[in-house]
Amino acid sequence: MWQEVSISVPFEYVEPISYLFDRYGYGLSMEDDGPEHIKLRTYLPSDARQRYSHIEVGVNLASMLEPLGELTVTPLDNDADWQNAWKEHFTLLRIGERLVIKPSWIDYEPENGEIMVELDPGLAFGTGYHPTTYTCLEAMEKLVAAGSTILDLGCGSGILSIAAVKLGAGRVVALDIDPQAVQSSRQNFRRTHITDQVQLDQGSLPHRLAPEGAFDLVLANISSRGIRERAPDILPTLKPTGILVASGIIDEQHAETEAALLQAGFADIEVWPREDWVSLTCRPGIRH
Repeated sequence: MWQEVSISVPFEYVEPISYLFDRYGYGLSMEDDGPEHIKLRTYLPSDARQRYSHIEVGVNLASMLEPLGELTVTPLDNDADWQNAWKEHFTLLRIGERLVIKPSWIDYEPENGEIMVELDPGLAFGTGYHPTTYTCLEAMEKLVAAGSTILDLGCGSGILSIAAVKLGAGRVVALDIDPQAVQSSRQNFRRTHITDQVQLDQGSLPHRLAPEGAFDLVLANISSRGIRERAPDILPTLKPTGILVASGIIDEQHAETEAALLQAGFADIEVWPREDWVSLTCRPGIRH
């Protein structure tokens, strides 16, 4: 027997609570839940008491800093329901001028020059609905050129890699430290027939698939902390004219993230805000 575990949290608590859900639960989905709140969901077997306890303790600790919604447990009718229950929260999503994110279970034919990205998020993060992924895709529509070389650091479901190929990228390297994300990306790459253009591996930087000066564009939709820690490793992988799209940044972390990027040697930082989140685009500074 499976059960759905859900909670409504303010924007600034999406990152820590989604981490708990992703680590101890099975699957992760999120949707808007009123002003400045996001509803998070994951799924657990009803006998997974230790996993639920880890989630509960983490939520209780976070609630000491700011009141969160109630952690709700809803039994599902049968064991198959949990695998499909979250699908009802995803519909067709249009981003920018041309991009359309289509869940694999919806029938739709692109029209009027639309670029369609078909996706089955599986159990990995990355659907396009979250503000961080949304602004990454907005930036990519303007930055990906025909034949571009792309590094997708923290690829999750593979949504950014798929979009990069659909936008004309010549080669994509996709990395994630989570084996579940790598599995989800691999399935989505096969489904969308882009395996010849994407090199996928489990890991982070430095990495053998990301040599110095290799990329026109690096996509890092991870977290403020991840970006701050990885900025010195990201910089050398870019071409002198390359661009980093850094995302997963809560607005309150904007200043410290930008400072870390400048310290690492980036310059020309542009802010892409959405709700209480920001993405940053920047270029390598002058190298002496």
